[in-house]
Amino acid sequence: MNYACGSGADCASIQPNGSCFMPDTLFAHASYAFNGHWQRTKVAGGTCSYGGTAMLVTVDPSYDECRFVYY
Repeated sequence: MNYACGSGADCASIQPNGSCFMPDTLFAHASYAFNGHWQRTKVAGGTCSYGGTAMLVTVDPSYDECRFVYY
């Protein structure tokens, strides 16, 4: 998650008081960070492997005010 947030993902939304902070779980925050990073890097050949800790999904995981980016 640190790699994703430090390499292009906008992780402000998973910070306290951010629109995607809740649920405050590693799974939820990593999902948001990995998605943001992959969306920004896929056009340049980026992958969605993240050391085997991520998976591609076909359903938009956005909820309430938390919107996962899609490019």
